[in-house]
Amino acid sequence: MAVRDEQLITASIETGLIEQSVVDQLRLSARRERVPLLSKILAHFRLPLSALHRALAEEHGFRFIALSSSQLNTALTKKLPSSLINRKQMIVVNVGDESLLVISDPTDRTSIDAALRLVGDALPVVMTDPEHLRLTVKKLLANTAVAQASTTASSDTDLIALLDQILRDAYLNRASDVHLMIEEEGIRVRFRVDGRLSDYPLETDPAIGAGLISRVKVLSGLDISEQRMPQDGGFSYQLTAPVNMEFNIRVATAPTRLGERITMRLLGSESNTLTLTDLGLLESDLIEFKQAIRKPYGMILLTGPTGSGKSTTLCAALQEINRSDINIMTVENPIEYVIDGISQIQTGPKINFADALRSLLRHDPDVLMVGEIRDSETADVAVKAAMTGHLVFSTLHTNNAVSAVTRLIDIGCEPFLIGSTMTAVIAQRLVRRLCRQCAKARPATEDELMLLGTDEQVDIFEPVGCPVCQGQGFRGRLGLFETLWFNEKLARMIAKGADEETLEASAGKSLKFMWEDGCEKVLRGLTTLDEVRDVAVFKRHDMAEAN
Repeated sequence: MAVRDEQLITASIETGLIEQSVVDQLRLSARRERVPLLSKILAHFRLPLSALHRALAEEHGFRFIALSSSQLNTALTKKLPSSLINRKQMIVVNVGDESLLVISDPTDRTSIDAALRLVGDALPVVMTDPEHLRLTVKKLLANTAVAQASTTASSDTDLIALLDQILRDAYLNRASDVHLMIEEEGIRVRFRVDGRLSDYPLETDPAIGAGLISRVKVLSGLDISEQRMPQDGGFSYQLTAPVNMEFNIRVATAPTRLGERITMRLLGSESNTLTLTDLGLLESDLIEFKQAIRKPYGMILLTGPTGSGKSTTLCAALQEINRSDINIMTVENPIEYVIDGISQIQTGPKINFADALRSLLRHDPDVLMVGEIRDSETADVAVKAAMTGHLVFSTLHTNNAVSAVTRLIDIGCEPFLIGSTMTAVIAQRLVRRLCRQCAKARPATEDELMLLGTDEQVDIFEPVGCPVCQGQGFRGRLGLFETLWFNEKLARMIAKGADEETLEASAGKSLKFMWEDGCEKVLRGLTTLDEVRDVAVFKRHDMAEAN
């Protein structure tokens, strides 16, 4: 027997996943629109269905596990009648050395007790993602005739509805990327959420996989007959009610041993509400950054590897200064965030960054944003635009803030031009943000205090896991920033050809290392020391001065 919607809603309210007052409002709205209340709740709170099942598990005192990290215990599962497995959705799995009875309905004590008598009364009872459990049970019970029937029927699968379901769940899970991979068993779908990949439960049918990939290629305007060369494209997708969300999707294909794979990046689903405060800038850096982006001219560079949030920071900065009396123009490839009131140009085979930038200079811009400085021509035009009274934003691929100066010089920019135009360089990385609902405080160890640069006993927070964060202990991401604010002293040093070590030693309070920024966020309970260690190098001003 399936769990009723009201059971899930009640459990979610009891565990603090959703609020009763909001649910009451959504209930009235769902009646007017004649849509299921559960769908309305998932869309409003942007939660996957598994989050509500996790809340139900917590309410009844059961653990919630991921089936992807478990292995089916065939011997014990065979002790359960097929009818019980099929009707009540029950199996036995192994997680490490522990055997667990997986159930779908924690309120059905009669069926649970019957299953425990068959497999062993001492077996712990747990819950999992209901869709993943359903597919596992279906695969377990499938005999040859059923398998043949499903293969025959696969051609009748509604690929349009299937893709809509995948993208809808990707949005509700707050995924940044969706991976479609062809494997020997069929198609494998994975979501990247908060920088980590996880499997999405789906029928593993090769025919479905080929059709789904062709569907994405058609929407992206790609050649479906070309399967031996990588292709790039994109499309805009509208999720229907009750989500009612439109976003752009960047698509890349690549040929693999077993067939094509596709990576879809979901772009701009939150661009209208993006602010500088959301990025994770601390108060002192936020004040400096707001002052820098309001200057009438100069250059502001964001540095970091691919996927470190540079484009997101630039979008938030442009949103901050976007007014009717300022002409803002951008050159990007691709356009990741669509911003109202800003002229955005996408480069392509017929126009590169440098040519587009030269063209924009003839359109009376106040602010220019160049998606990336890749070559000497683009760098020269951007620096000279900053010199001639424009505020220029751009990005570079460097490991830290100071090395951006060296990178520009290597590209071919004159040091005196860099010194006279540069306003700020910000290097950034992304770390997972601790879930506010379940983060747990504990005293820092001596080693942790040394890394944090403090002698006082302090508490730091660690992840626990709850329905709000879907058991991860983290929800969302925030940036770690290494900030270099330019002044006359640094400008003169750059003009004279000072190296990176000299600039770091002379910058003083104008430079804040990424490690210091991360440690401050650890002390504020925003993230963990392990997250900071994954992206930042141990470096503090007191250590640098001692050396």
